[in-house]
Amino acid sequence: MYSKEIVKAICANHVYEYCIVSKDFEVLKYSEKASKYCDKVILMSDQINLFDLVPELVGMEDELSLIMVGDKEELIVPMVFKEPNYYVNITVHSNRTMDPLIVLFENVTDNTIAQYNLRQANNNNLLLLDEIAEKNKQLEMFNKEMQKLVDEEVAKNIETQHMMELQTRHAQMGEMIAMITHQWKQPLSVIQTLGTLLKIKFESGKLTQNIFKKKMNNLLQQTRHLSQTVNDFQQFFTPSKKKVDFDMNETITSVLNLVEMEYALENVHLSLVEVTPVSVYGYANEYNQVILSLLNNAKDALVDSGQAHKHIEIKIDMHDKRSLVSISDNAGGIPLEMIDNVFTQYVTSKKNGSGLGLYIAKTVIENNMQGKIWVKNTEEGACFSILL
Repeated sequence: MYSKEIVKAICANHVYEYCIVSKDFEVLKYSEKASKYCDKVILMSDQINLFDLVPELVGMEDELSLIMVGDKEELIVPMVFKEPNYYVNITVHSNRTMDPLIVLFENVTDNTIAQYNLRQANNNNLLLLDEIAEKNKQLEMFNKEMQKLVDEEVAKNIETQHMMELQTRHAQMGEMIAMITHQWKQPLSVIQTLGTLLKIKFESGKLTQNIFKKKMNNLLQQTRHLSQTVNDFQQFFTPSKKKVDFDMNETITSVLNLVEMEYALENVHLSLVEVTPVSVYGYANEYNQVILSLLNNAKDALVDSGQAHKHIEIKIDMHDKRSLVSISDNAGGIPLEMIDNVFTQYVTSKKNGSGLGLYIAKTVIENNMQGKIWVKNTEEGACFSILL
């Protein structure tokens, strides 16, 4: 009733179990282990109907009939779960010799479980990727918010630093005005004396042409000195718009001319030593302010030290084809616990100091003029050096 060759081929393959079905859908024969996928009670019956044995085929009678007459090659019902733990592919073929059907049960449990695990792992990966994407999105938002806060704080700090630098500059201007006052006292006194002398000579009739000419020349010389002092003051605090070549000796001498009268009142002696004439390229006025800041620090340290002989030496030299200016004093030096931090913002040894003078000096020299500034203690005091 059926092809022995087909049955032999099926039996030789351990993956398959089978049953042979007549054209009336009665089960004629089944393999020994078909009970793994079919109801054992039904298999014990004398007459076994295909649809009782394989209920998954219920409703497919027409398609099965087409297979019987050869109008359809096969029918596949994939991955059917069978108790207790099997997954099978049910495939129906026709035996065209005697018109019965051959129903094959292919055990695909391992492949099905592997595919399920693979899909489950893939789903887990997708969920993980979604979670990572969400976390990245949250992290990006957090970073943007933090960057915004950082930018705001940086802007606040820049504004605060700008205000502190402005206050420092105002303090320097106050010191400079005091210096100008002292610079003006002597010329004004001379002018007053010359004016009084000319008045007396004129009223007594003793004013000769030679006396008038000589005294007027003296008077004009004093007024020119006053005018030059004002000009020096104006230029000193006007920020340089561009870098220029300037003579180091002339620049430092102009600063000394502004402070010498004030320092003389404090018994501070200034000396300028030019070992080598030096011309440098940079911002002249900003450099002047650095020199003034270093000189004022040395002067204040000398006044506080109580030294009988107060001395500041400015030395101009060359080092490896670069300008080297050293400002040293005999005030005893900087405390060792502070010397490594004197250029740090807000660090100061003065009672009422802002801690910005040396910080600004370092910013001007190293950031704006690409130079280097440092300090060391000598046997007598402190020595600040600037390399450009």
